[in-house]
Amino acid sequence: MDQGKGKRIPRDGQMARDREQRRGGQAWPFRLAQILFIPFLMFFSLVIGLVIGYSVLGDKPASEVFDLNTYKHMYDLIFQGT
Repeated sequence: MDQGKGKRIPRDGQMARDREQRRGGQAWPFRLAQILFIPFLMFFSLVIGLVIGYSVLGDKPASEVFDLNTYKHMYDLIFQGT
């Protein structure tokens, strides 16, 4: 009374390979979006944190966060004695 339960039929393997090939060709944009999403979120969080920290906690204008001279000044203050 073995009805082939759990056994693979040869055409199942062919259909699975075809399905994987089709899926692999369409999945690269989704995979690329997944890979780039995390660094984008980290960069966005860094910028938002800098703006909040500098403007809300430091009572300075938020536009100074994007000024390179601000970070040069901080670097000079930190490494002044070396």
